[in-house]
Amino acid sequence: MCLAIPCKVVEIFEENGERYAIAEYKGVRQKAKLTLLEDVKVGDYILIHTGYALEVLSEEDAKLSLEAWEELFEAISELEKKEKKK
Repeated sequence: MCLAIPCKVVEIFEENGERYAIAEYKGVRQKAKLTLLEDVKVGDYILIHTGYALEVLSEEDAKLSLEAWEELFEAISELEKKEKKK
């Protein structure tokens, strides 16, 4: 199973005849091939799996997804804190 977090495209470039994006989430940057998508531009949110951009998300959908991820990360952090206290 793959869980993909929306990443914001901060750069697009060509390398060896292939289009790539550099996309970022919380300061972590990933390189993704744009072979499967057309019309990706800087500022778009994309989902990446195994080095390929699979989907472009609207900004609204990306923000909703990122909010859900943040809630999940907070819940995991709280569980870890409780486990350490045991």
